[in-house]
Amino acid sequence: MSILEAYRKEIGHLIEGDVLDKPFPKPKIDEGAREEAIKYAGSFRGGVGITHGYFYTDEEREKRKQELLNVKLP
Repeated sequence: MSILEAYRKEIGHLIEGDVLDKPFPKPKIDEGAREEAIKYAGSFRGGVGITHGYFYTDEEREKRKQELLNVKLP
């Protein structure tokens, strides 16, 4: 362990294992997320559609997915 790693571990900034190996919950995309995207659009760079709230919430995405799965293909 390097001196820097020992120092970080001592002050609590280094956790055992890699951060990428830790389980992270999937964020919930809902109307609140859409409102926040619109509210803070001027503070961050990104896609114009996202900054205007043009993205699916989890419920809308699931509904659209089911509609597409029910389409009869030729």
